[in-house]
Amino acid sequence: MAESLNFQAWFESAPGLFLVLSPELRIVGASDAYLHATMTVREQILGRGLFVVFPDNPDEPGATGEHNLRASLARVIRNHTADAMPVQKYDVRRPAAEGGGFEERYWSPLNTPVLGPDGKLLHIIHRVEDVTEFVLNQAARTREEIATAFESHALQMEAEIYQRARQVAEANRQLSQANEALGAMYRQIELLLAGVNEAPLPDVSSAHIAPEEMPGRIGQLIANHKDLEEQLRQSQKMEAVGRLAGGVAHDFNNLLTVIAGYAGLLRESQPAGVPAPELAEIEKAVDRAASLTQKLLAFSRKQVRQPRAVDLNAVVRGLEELLRRLLGEKVQLATALAKDLQPVKADPHQIEQVVMNLGVNARDAMPAGGRLLIETRNVTVDGEPRALAPGRYALLSVSDNGHGMDAETARRAFEPFFTTKEPGKGTGLGLAVVFGIVEQSGGLVNLDTAPGRGASFRIYLPLAEAGDEQPAQHEPAAQAAPRRGAILLVEDEAALRDLVSTILSTAGHVVLAAASGKEALKLAAKQKPVDLILTDVVMPGMTGPELVARLRHGRPALQVLYMSGYDRELSDRKNPERNADFLPKPFTPGALLAKVAEVLSAEGRREAGGGESAAS
Repeated sequence: MAESLNFQAWFESAPGLFLVLSPELRIVGASDAYLHATMTVREQILGRGLFVVFPDNPDEPGATGEHNLRASLARVIRNHTADAMPVQKYDVRRPAAEGGGFEERYWSPLNTPVLGPDGKLLHIIHRVEDVTEFVLNQAARTREEIATAFESHALQMEAEIYQRARQVAEANRQLSQANEALGAMYRQIELLLAGVNEAPLPDVSSAHIAPEEMPGRIGQLIANHKDLEEQLRQSQKMEAVGRLAGGVAHDFNNLLTVIAGYAGLLRESQPAGVPAPELAEIEKAVDRAASLTQKLLAFSRKQVRQPRAVDLNAVVRGLEELLRRLLGEKVQLATALAKDLQPVKADPHQIEQVVMNLGVNARDAMPAGGRLLIETRNVTVDGEPRALAPGRYALLSVSDNGHGMDAETARRAFEPFFTTKEPGKGTGLGLAVVFGIVEQSGGLVNLDTAPGRGASFRIYLPLAEAGDEQPAQHEPAAQAAPRRGAILLVEDEAALRDLVSTILSTAGHVVLAAASGKEALKLAAKQKPVDLILTDVVMPGMTGPELVARLRHGRPALQVLYMSGYDRELSDRKNPERNADFLPKPFTPGALLAKVAEVLSAEGRREAGGGESAAS
């Protein structure tokens, strides 16, 4: 029988550099060639961890050999597939007999799994090629090539240095000329921006700008331009939030009108003298919600208002007693009102709201007490503030000496629902309402504040003109029986449309209900005459004013009553005829019937006097 094969002897005497590793990365076998290359002894490394025997060179903190080998072996263990590594610098430790330390080595490793019949990993064969000599020779060859190239180019470089020196001199001359042209261009930019930038510009009369000054000058221009961009972004953000708030308030007003309407119908159905506490709570909740929507509409500049000539001094004096009670004993209230103050065009109730909101804001900024100063005076705007058109304005200033605001807080102060107060102590709508009312009035509000030096709100309002006096109040209609009529109702909100139709039908009116302008045109063509158009202002497809314009073609005397939660002036701007009455949302059944009766009674009086029929 042939002598049994000794595979271990074959493996150990193989010419290649091999290690056999267990799945735990312990050395279980090594070829003689590997032991020779690594200057190790088989009995001293068998059974020991691979990286205990062969660590990284501690003299090289950035060595990556051990890290890369661990990663390769981990891939073999995980995937059960061979993993070839790029050339690694993995120094070998010399025995103490040979002086110790580490010898520079470069290896090209290949790690191969040995699997059992069941696919389980039994061992890993770690095979390396010692490529140290090749790597070191390649590096030496590269150094030699660099030295040879340097020598061959040395003379050429010397010749080029002289030529480059002449070119540098010429470039300096051209640079001086270019700097003069750049300085002239810079001065032109300064002049163009002089009327735009808020920050003062450098002296534009200087005849020369040194090159070293140019970066600073241009940096200032860029900073000013970025300030303008930030102001534009803030303005656009406030406009977008305002549009959102206005849309939410409009939809909410429709819902409140439905709730208030059915609550009113329930109230009318209650027996006289019988208390209805649940109904009273519904009505209170509607009032509170309506107040919230008015604040949102104020911020979005769509609040229903009645502008007229207003004396700011009279508004402030009328609020002094209430303000003192509101501020408390710790806060001193002072006023400085100009005697020659010109009246402004605004809604007096909104101006009262502005003063009260600023007063509450100042009180909360002075918890330990302080001073609140309200001032008025006439001002002429001529480029500052830049957001206002030049002209005459009345200035209302409300200042406190409280804790003030940092730049980030001041930047967001007018955003709705932004507040620095504790939860439950502020809605974040006070200053947003101030911003909306002032913007809606055609004015501007500026905030000057800093931590530790209080806050000053300066409000610029346009002066009143001839014809801005308070509108004359119409006398109530005579105690005649309410006139019944045919009413074309146009409302895209189904619940509100059904409510209004029920209220009007119950009162004896003939109601034609339409969900859109297109549907209303079809109904109007079939029903003649129509005594009154009762329509929403903002509707998809065709707005209320657009519908009215089409219906009035050939029937100019047709009576119109708009119902909307938006500003009356918004409706007027959308309606070029401006011949319509207005009912603000939310409204109660009584308010709706009273307004309809007023409009129909006025039409009836015109007809009795020989006026044109609404149905003509």
